[in-house]
Amino acid sequence: MKYLRIGWIAMAALLLLGLQRPVYSQEGPNLLRNGDFEEGGPGQAWPFQDGIPEVQVAPGWRAFYLDNPPPYAVAPNYCGGDVRCAWGRPEFRGVATYEFANRVRSGQLSQKYFSWNRQHEAGLYQQVSGIQPGTRLRFSVWIQTWSCKPASSETWNICPTGDRSNNPAPMHIWVGIDPTGGTNWAAPTVVRSPEGDAWDNWTLFQVEAVAQSDKVTVFIHSRADWTDVEPRINNDVYIDDASLVALGRATPTPLPPPPTSASTPTAAQQPSWTPAPQPTPRPDGCRVHIVQSGDTLFGIALQYGIPLEDLERLNAGSLGPNKMIFVGQEIVLSCPTATPTPAATPTPEATPTPQSGQVCVLAFHDRNGDGVRQPETEELLPNAVIVLSNAGGLVGQYTTDGISEPYCFPGLQPDAYQVAAQPPAGYGVNGPAQLALALAPGGQLEAAVPLQRGASTGVTPAVVLPTVASEESSAARPSIWPQVLRWGARIGGILLVILAVLIPVRWLLSRR
Repeated sequence: MKYLRIGWIAMAALLLLGLQRPVYSQEGPNLLRNGDFEEGGPGQAWPFQDGIPEVQVAPGWRAFYLDNPPPYAVAPNYCGGDVRCAWGRPEFRGVATYEFANRVRSGQLSQKYFSWNRQHEAGLYQQVSGIQPGTRLRFSVWIQTWSCKPASSETWNICPTGDRSNNPAPMHIWVGIDPTGGTNWAAPTVVRSPEGDAWDNWTLFQVEAVAQSDKVTVFIHSRADWTDVEPRINNDVYIDDASLVALGRATPTPLPPPPTSASTPTAAQQPSWTPAPQPTPRPDGCRVHIVQSGDTLFGIALQYGIPLEDLERLNAGSLGPNKMIFVGQEIVLSCPTATPTPAATPTPEATPTPQSGQVCVLAFHDRNGDGVRQPETEELLPNAVIVLSNAGGLVGQYTTDGISEPYCFPGLQPDAYQVAAQPPAGYGVNGPAQLALALAPGGQLEAAVPLQRGASTGVTPAVVLPTVASEESSAARPSIWPQVLRWGARIGGILLVILAVLIPVRWLLSRR
């Protein structure tokens, strides 16, 4: 009996310990690469992103940051209205338990980035492929922050509370999922969590979204922000134990059957479900849906039971880049079939609509300076802002991420366009100021922006490589003669060098 009582006591103690520890359910495997930030292990340096020594990021992840302050940033009052005096790109590093055990939640490593005495807007993202469209996903990550205000101007570089926050500045922490797989953290397609604080404590941030593509992208964001006199000497963000899990397929909820009685139901009998959305008729007979906040094209297709491909086809001319939609926009659900006009009433022939084309852009590291990309040795570069315009003004703008390019501006009508680009910090362009190009019906132009370190930093066009959608537009293909002349010049230069060496040698031999 004595040993039986001891066994029961031990089991109760284990049960009590289990009840006291929080348990977070995970419906499926972690879809992220290196979600625990342990890849590589302690003592092995993480790679430098784009060769920048201050940007050292865990494998599988990619950093994003703003080198210049955004329009909504507020200058501290010691900057005289110039917010750039307090702005900077943060430094990205790994943190190990043997250095700062309280900055690692589990395992041996976590990701850190910080901006000493500087405001910033930055974070990490990871693009995940192989997702089944319509899958509901949950992104979870543990975050801890540290921000410290000095006690006085004489001790501007000392935190009076050690490694704990003192009068911390807002950090605007949120996490997000782009269900379309885009890599722009500021895109309207990103589903964000509410902003929260994580001062000196590991805090769980979560967000859910339904995949609209076979790729999704998860984001971790922060923005250090203060307006008072003293800057914050620590604006640290620590990240650990991230996961992306599938929660199952998102399916529309079926409506309950109508009431069997013909009498009007009482308040207690009223159904608790929300009625299905009703389409709005237009004078031309088409049925449309007016986009509300939170709507997505995939969600509209689910609401009305319309195949997504049909919805995209019906609205091909009104969708933005990456099938973007906007609040208040009319999404056509269906249109009546045209009734033939009686033969007695002839109608003029309709002018055919020109076939739309697209301009595709990318930015690359032009290592050999020839202005032509060699994909094997010249990598894509992020943070180049590429602008497409025509005589009517701005057509589109895109910031490269260095991963998913080329990016295409779709649905363009035949016209004269201009391409210009603003290089990222530390790079300059290898070319003139702007490029004019003509887009043929149904054509495609690929514009590759050559960038070099320390080159001129002006706005540049790209090297344009036209392609065509049909044999009829084959006349728009580039001539081979410029390439022939370029190689002829190179060969001629080599021959001149050889002659310059051989002539003195021959003269010396003749003197013997």
